[in-house]
Amino acid sequence: MTHQAVEPTTAGPSPHPFTGRERELGALCDDIVSVGLHTLAGQPLPHCRVLLIAGAPGSGRTALAEEFVRRIADRYPGGVLRARLTESGGTPVPGERAARDLLADLARLGTAVSVPPPGADDDTVTATLRDALARRGRLVLLLDDVAHADQVLDLAPESRDCLVVAVSAGPLTGVPDVRPCTLGGLDRASAVAMLARYAGSAPRITVDPRGAEVLAERCGDLPAALTLMGGWFGAHPKLSVLDATRALDAVAEAAGSGEQEPPAEAEGEDPAKDEDPSGRPRPGAGHGPSGAYRTSGAARGHAAVSGDADEDEDEDDGLEDPDDGDSTDRVGGRTARGDRVDRAAHGDHRDFERRTGHTGHAGHTSRTSRADHGSLAGHSSPWVDRDGEDGPAAPPRAHTRPPAPLVHTFRLVHDSLATAPARLLRLLALAPAGFVDPQIASALGGCSVSTAHAALDRFVRLGLLRALGGDRYQVPGCLDPLLRAELAARERPADTLLARARMLERLVRQLQACRAVCEPAGSPARDRMAELPHGLRFTHPAGARAWLETRRPALLAATRTAVTESQGALDTLARRLVSALARAFDAHREPEEAAPELYRLHELVLRVAERGRMPRERAAALLNLGDLDARNDRFEQALVRYRTALDAAREGGDEQAAGRAMESLGACYAELEEWERAADWYGRALEARLAQDRRADQEAAARLHGRIGTVHACAGSWEEALRAWRAAAAAFRRLHDPADHARALAEVARVQQHAERPQEALRTFKQALAVAYRAGEEGLAAALELRTAEAAERVGELRAARRHRAAARRLLGGGEPDTGPGLPLPRGAGRKGDGDPRGPRGHSAEPGGAGRGRAPRGYAAERERDR
Repeated sequence: MTHQAVEPTTAGPSPHPFTGRERELGALCDDIVSVGLHTLAGQPLPHCRVLLIAGAPGSGRTALAEEFVRRIADRYPGGVLRARLTESGGTPVPGERAARDLLADLARLGTAVSVPPPGADDDTVTATLRDALARRGRLVLLLDDVAHADQVLDLAPESRDCLVVAVSAGPLTGVPDVRPCTLGGLDRASAVAMLARYAGSAPRITVDPRGAEVLAERCGDLPAALTLMGGWFGAHPKLSVLDATRALDAVAEAAGSGEQEPPAEAEGEDPAKDEDPSGRPRPGAGHGPSGAYRTSGAARGHAAVSGDADEDEDEDDGLEDPDDGDSTDRVGGRTARGDRVDRAAHGDHRDFERRTGHTGHAGHTSRTSRADHGSLAGHSSPWVDRDGEDGPAAPPRAHTRPPAPLVHTFRLVHDSLATAPARLLRLLALAPAGFVDPQIASALGGCSVSTAHAALDRFVRLGLLRALGGDRYQVPGCLDPLLRAELAARERPADTLLARARMLERLVRQLQACRAVCEPAGSPARDRMAELPHGLRFTHPAGARAWLETRRPALLAATRTAVTESQGALDTLARRLVSALARAFDAHREPEEAAPELYRLHELVLRVAERGRMPRERAAALLNLGDLDARNDRFEQALVRYRTALDAAREGGDEQAAGRAMESLGACYAELEEWERAADWYGRALEARLAQDRRADQEAAARLHGRIGTVHACAGSWEEALRAWRAAAAAFRRLHDPADHARALAEVARVQQHAERPQEALRTFKQALAVAYRAGEEGLAAALELRTAEAAERVGELRAARRHRAAARRLLGGGEPDTGPGLPLPRGAGRKGDGDPRGPRGHSAEPGGAGRGRAPRGYAAERERDR
């Protein structure tokens, strides 16, 4: 998950078992109150205290951070906020996205925050977050998987009452006075205890304590490796501790012997020598002399110590069983680009260690001193550049190399699985943000949901997944690079692409059902949802919203990976997913709440459209982005978007999009009070509408007449405004729309009043009033009675004015006529979100005088009241 909010809590029992690290926990507690060098020098830091927990993948750095935060939570009543700053695959999370997620978490905790508009730059969003965190008071900010120091500095609050706990693979030399705690393996007693806990209640470890210590040493005393080894050991109840040690040694030996022979390309050999004339790899080609991938080290080690295969080895997990009606989504004709299988997917498996960073040395990961945190045991620091100088520059997609014991234990567990569950495990590398549920696993593996659920539970017992509660699971971050390397080595690109397509199609269907449950009963959307399998349907909007909120980070990650990692092969599915997600947000979230995510989604669609050279889709994305920019007062940027959208729409022959772009340009110029340009663009849009003969175009033309009249009135050009509003009234009359006809006549009368034609205005108000009564619009008629009364008073007809006010009082049910409702405008004529002539914000320009370039103060005030 990209982020996670934790409610304010107090110290208590840990929700997850935690073993050892008492010395490190004590040192971290001491670091909270210790005085820093900058403070002693009289130069206190501009941000709060930052504690760093650094260690190799699998060293339990995140678990230690969680346990530490749990123990000190009662000191920070403001609560705990958490953000993960590296995505699955090794891509750093942008600061703007992490800051917005944390702001949303603060809002859920009850803090009043001012959310930056969508599209705001990173500095604006992160500054807003820092201010909000400082106002919150004493809180803890847990930053997991930090890639470089800038991420911490951008998010760290300036208040000295707050605390930042950063988790990283290496030193953060760019953070002043950071307090590092460097992790290696557990102490031996804690390592054995952890191994025994995950191995179950069998006394095999108790009766062989020396053998358990040796096995823990082979695991490098690393928590992740001990978890995997304990899960594997518990799944093989017939094996002794010595048998488990021999099996792990066999895997390490196979990996070491396979790495001693360099790839053929490194020796200048022809890589085609391992292929037969058809281009396929020869049997055993690229597998190394030990045949570690032809006959796995786990299988050979197991056979060596037990003589025959355990019954679990031949267990049929049923992952290839036919679907039970809610598993596989039909995705046909979308993977033609991936049918070719190259060496990277099917051969040359010897470079597994090179891709994962494994060095082949199964030594124990030693613990380093706190002062020497710049040289972590078991891996090289990615924070040292080529010149040997420390710096925050980290590669955009780079995993820290996993320690050898973790690689070996993972390979032991992976190779002990049957074919179908092992393949499903590898495909979990495609899970968005590492998030998995039975539906996602079912789509990836092409199996039934019940079978996928059983497999996920088994993976939890083996230590391959972490249960989040309910039917939700998380792939541990330390295993993500190993799963990706196995997926690249053992799966064809076409099969991987097809699995991703099935997953995206499943998410699209779930999002469609999530939106459909908000539609009224009997609607077409509800009917389509009823045809979906039971597992994809929702029974209540509250359940659909809860599902959407818990999976929002994963859904957004799925859209990003569909665009960035499929090389254009899944662009159609990506656009469908973006559309379904945007509609679900519209159904379940407030517009202001969903605007930042929608901005990112439209940017992804724009990227897909530009890559695929699709001018129509490009125009639509640019129009949506321009609307979001305009609603947040970025009119100059919106103008650029709209002009580019107009060019794209003309290139694609999309007249509707071109007309919308011209209307939006007119609205932006009206907001900037450039009335002539606004009228010009509205006029161009009107010409395009008049060239069409559909009713929708006729309605749009009537609306545009009103917008032109409004901008002319705002400019003080009364004759042009009268002509435009009369044309609008005539157009609404031809469309048999009496309500909007009456509103347009009322606007004509209002312009006549400001043009010093009071008698004409009174006659026109009476015409509008008659049309409103014929339409049966009592609210509109009451507003027009008041306007007519005011017009009558201006010409001295006081008796008629009293009569009209009495009529308005009757229509309003005896209410005070002077406080009656304002006059509603014609549909689309100056309404927010529908091309307001004064801009998408819908705010009136504050006039400064009665000249031609400015609207008279009374006219703008009246229109603002009517809005």
